[in-house]
Amino acid sequence: MQIETPQIELYRVRTFTEKLTDTFNFLRDNWRSLLKYFLYLMLPTSIVVALPFNHFFEGYFKLITLAENPNAFSSSDVWLYGLSTVASVVLGLFSVILLQAFIFAMIRVYMRNPQRLKDIIYADFRDDLFFCFKRGCIESLVGVALAVIVALLFVAVIAIAFSVGAKFGAVISILGVIFLYVVLVIVLLPMMMVSPIYLLEDEIGVFAAYKKGFRLGFATWGGLFALLFVVGILSSVVQTVTMMPWYILSMVKMFFTLSNDMDKPFLHSFVFAFIQYLTCILMYLGYMLSEIFTLVAVTIQYGHASEKIDGKGVAQRIEKFDEFDNF
Repeated sequence: MQIETPQIELYRVRTFTEKLTDTFNFLRDNWRSLLKYFLYLMLPTSIVVALPFNHFFEGYFKLITLAENPNAFSSSDVWLYGLSTVASVVLGLFSVILLQAFIFAMIRVYMRNPQRLKDIIYADFRDDLFFCFKRGCIESLVGVALAVIVALLFVAVIAIAFSVGAKFGAVISILGVIFLYVVLVIVLLPMMMVSPIYLLEDEIGVFAAYKKGFRLGFATWGGLFALLFVVGILSSVVQTVTMMPWYILSMVKMFFTLSNDMDKPFLHSFVFAFIQYLTCILMYLGYMLSEIFTLVAVTIQYGHASEKIDGKGVAQRIEKFDEFDNF
């Protein structure tokens, strides 16, 4: 018989060890419901995403051989490669938003349900799922818009530098890439705090969520980095295990492609292509599964930061006390 830990209080100041403990306790106590509905939602999604993703790498392998075989890429292959690239990006973004909506919908149910996620049915979190998915789409659109603005500013700076002089432009380009990389590493961690804020706090707007996410994220940047570093090790193990079958098959095919030894009938057979497709599904499903660890860890960090910086948990307890007092 599995012994459950006490229900996790989200808004609470935690040590680093307590953050890890609460992350894994949440996953351990609720893994049956999480895994069940994860497969219901993400398995069909992975089956669809794997189609363009697998074709994208097929086109990539053909591009590798262009120097030795200019006829390896026909005009129709160019269109299919471009289509598979766009489809992979769009469907990949959709699957990430869906996974995020699912996890935060389950967290919302967990926070308000005394029975946690035990024996829940789809109807119990359906409204939360749609709510989180809608907000996830809005959050992603704002994030993409911010990324486009940063990219345009970066390109504009490089273009101005090259208009001054070729050598000056080359130096600015190198320094700009280094600077941009450092800034992204620093900024992307606080941006991860936006999702739990926007998807768990019903009354907050998207821009206010970004502002609060940066504020809480930078204030607890070191703790967030350490937590995600440890959780990331576990996530990478899951990703590596599920990726290996597809990676091995892809490397075998690429090896024969580069060696111009593609007269192997099995490499062109439907059976090989179907097996490679199945392993691509497994790889993507494993990637989605590993992201659950990150989403839960970030939520725990959000609860810690909200209580430490804003005293959100204390405010909620005072509100509940006032409601009880006025009963």
